[in-house]
Amino acid sequence: MTDPAPRLGHPSGVLRILVVVFTVTAVGSLVLVAVDLAIGRPAGGDVFIAVLNSVAAVMLWRWRSGMART
Repeated sequence: MTDPAPRLGHPSGVLRILVVVFTVTAVGSLVLVAVDLAIGRPAGGDVFIAVLNSVAAVMLWRWRSGMART
């Protein structure tokens, strides 16, 4: 009998950390955009970063939920 190859790491744990990190950064970026708009500073770059962080967070949430179902 052959045993299956051992798994080196638990990817869902790493994925959970990435989901939390990108979700927190997305929320932080949106707060930064709100502060920029409140003080009258241009928010173009912060909006770009907020969109990128939000897209990454959504993609990671979907990927994690897809892994949880299987």
